[in-house]
Amino acid sequence: MTIGLTAWQLILGFTLLRIALAAVLPLTPQEAYYWLWSRNLALSYFDHPPLASYSIALTTALFGSTSFGVKMAAVAWSFGLNVVWGRMILDLGSNRRQLWWSLLALNLVGIMQVYGVAIAPDSPLLFAWGATLWATWRAVATAKGRWWFVAGIFLGLGMLAKYSAVLLVPAVVLFLLASPRQRHWFVRPEPYLGLLLAAAVFAPVIVWNAQHDWASFAFQTTQRASGMGSWRPRFLLQLIGTQLVVVTPYLLVIALLAWIAGLRDWRELLRDDRRLFLMAAATVPLVLFTMASLRSLVKPNWLAPAYAPLIVLAIQARLSGGAAPRSLKIGLASSAVLLLGAVVAMAWPGARIAEANTWTGWPEAAQRIDQIQRELATRGEASFVFSTNYKNSALLAFHQAGQPRTYAQDIYGERALQFDFWRPEPLAGATGILVMDDRRDQATVPEQIKPYFSSITKLESVEVKHAGRTTRRIDIYLGRGYRGHPHESGTPR
Repeated sequence: MTIGLTAWQLILGFTLLRIALAAVLPLTPQEAYYWLWSRNLALSYFDHPPLASYSIALTTALFGSTSFGVKMAAVAWSFGLNVVWGRMILDLGSNRRQLWWSLLALNLVGIMQVYGVAIAPDSPLLFAWGATLWATWRAVATAKGRWWFVAGIFLGLGMLAKYSAVLLVPAVVLFLLASPRQRHWFVRPEPYLGLLLAAAVFAPVIVWNAQHDWASFAFQTTQRASGMGSWRPRFLLQLIGTQLVVVTPYLLVIALLAWIAGLRDWRELLRDDRRLFLMAAATVPLVLFTMASLRSLVKPNWLAPAYAPLIVLAIQARLSGGAAPRSLKIGLASSAVLLLGAVVAMAWPGARIAEANTWTGWPEAAQRIDQIQRELATRGEASFVFSTNYKNSALLAFHQAGQPRTYAQDIYGERALQFDFWRPEPLAGATGILVMDDRRDQATVPEQIKPYFSSITKLESVEVKHAGRTTRRIDIYLGRGYRGHPHESGTPR
């Protein structure tokens, strides 16, 4: 059975909506950071593998180094995600009516909508996660071993996006163990050859880590594990609260109810490979990160791959009686309203949203910094731009004329993630233009900056107003006589 016209109309409709949003929504700090990676292409990077930056490099080559060009990478991955899940929903035995409602629900999951417009490693991860599941299901449903090779390629692609794609391996193993009909794959060579293909696709990240003392692997494993302390249930409550926001309350509730129903009816579940497969795909990330939240902060996006399988199960359950129930229509409408409100809040120039608004004001600040650098240049004074936050530094680089290089905390010896791996230019003696915004954690000049300059004085503030109200203040300081980058010998540390 093909996806069908109505499902294609839904997919293309949401894709066109995302393209429109990409044209009007501002660039987020995290997107600017990944855009910087795309300007410095490498086998991998400190924070994450390289696939997001590769896709940004492609779309900015097509659409220009603009906010639209950057965001089109997310739009492209989201389109692929919809197609893959559309195909898999049908392969799992759903009819076209169930397919349409399932795709509608998936497109109203807040976190999936976010990564369909704002590019991050999660954007290609969600696509590759779904594609790996689809190819795996094709392998077990058709008994054709070659589909394991396709699954291996998609798994490797997922790990090129984000390390958490490795959780697909225990998820698939859980399914094969739980299903008596599928255990024969453990003695077949195809799944293992698929894993070798995944490793081959992932090889560039291994090479980069080998060349950089395994820095990224350590950052994402042992360093994160060392941050897990004693039992702190408040993190679990925080996780629940963030999931209500990023999934929307209705969709979170029906997803969790579908998971609980699967656990409750475990005997029936073990007899139904379709339900069992979706349950296994969701259970590994759901349980792992929920348990982690008892000891450490779990970021809202980490659970995102768990929701698509559960929502497909939930929609199937609600449509088992025929027509879509009124409660489903009302629930999805509530999710749509919440998403619309979030889009308006982000696009509205007067939005403050406490300290959550991190994107406004930077184009105006970058324009003023361009003027300051031209004035310094006319006096024969070399200058460079830096910030106390690597994301702000990326935004400044993006919005400045010519998109020049900027610096972050690396300038004064603090860790600055990927900035630490880019060789600094000779800057000793130059004037540093320090840029800071008015959020609480960035409102005062850190003491550790001062030894690196002969003097630091505040030059001015750039205030961004809307309807007579200040929505962002960005402070600009001049640091005269920079004494040299910490990577250079004889400089402060």
